[in-house]
Amino acid sequence: MFLIKDFRGFTKYEKTFFGLFLFFQVAILVYFYIKTKEIDWINVIASVSGILCVIMSAKGRLSTFLYGLIQVITYGWISYQANLMGEVYLQIVFGIFQFIGLYAWIKNMHTISTKSTEVQEVDTKGLTMLQWAITLALGGAFYLAFAKYLQSIKSGQPFLDALNVSLNLTGQVLMSFRFKEQWFFWIVVNIVSISLWMRKMILSGNFDDDGVTMVFMWIGFLINSIYGYYYWKKLQIHTQS
Repeated sequence: MFLIKDFRGFTKYEKTFFGLFLFFQVAILVYFYIKTKEIDWINVIASVSGILCVIMSAKGRLSTFLYGLIQVITYGWISYQANLMGEVYLQIVFGIFQFIGLYAWIKNMHTISTKSTEVQEVDTKGLTMLQWAITLALGGAFYLAFAKYLQSIKSGQPFLDALNVSLNLTGQVLMSFRFKEQWFFWIVVNIVSISLWMRKMILSGNFDDDGVTMVFMWIGFLINSIYGYYYWKKLQIHTQS
């Protein structure tokens, strides 16, 4: 079954990163459980599924879309409770793109041999200059329109939220259609998301388990995005050879 196979063929770095990321996420949740005597299982599921999603995405493995679907449902609920409506709408769109991306990837995979089995990784490609121009123009237009909309419904942080949504949406579209430049947008997304949750906690004066867990999750995503671009460049070279 590909869900099990997708965990094979990882490098020592990848195993170390995943292990440490998971350890610190659990440590944060345990800390808040000791402090409040409560544990938010939606938070746990969102964090763990998010970790699995980005790790498998960086490796070009199909299971990223299953974990992504779980993550958008749980993270969307957390964002709704935090009144980050831009994030909520984004998760709905992301849910649709999990199926679009899965279809596009299935048709463009190659098989590699590991020590224990064979696994499949996605064929990647790069944007042309014209595609870059179209991507930036459409992303900028969407940001301006969506920021106005969020302002009109009195969302918590309309301009930062809209920037986050437009960058996320651009990254998701590029990921679904296998462009390695998606990682540039994810890097910015992760920085904006860290700022979004930090600002929310500072404004509320409450450093709660949801906020701290989400900040740490996005920091891990940032590290993974840098590695993802490096690995997808290798996948592109493999595709062209």
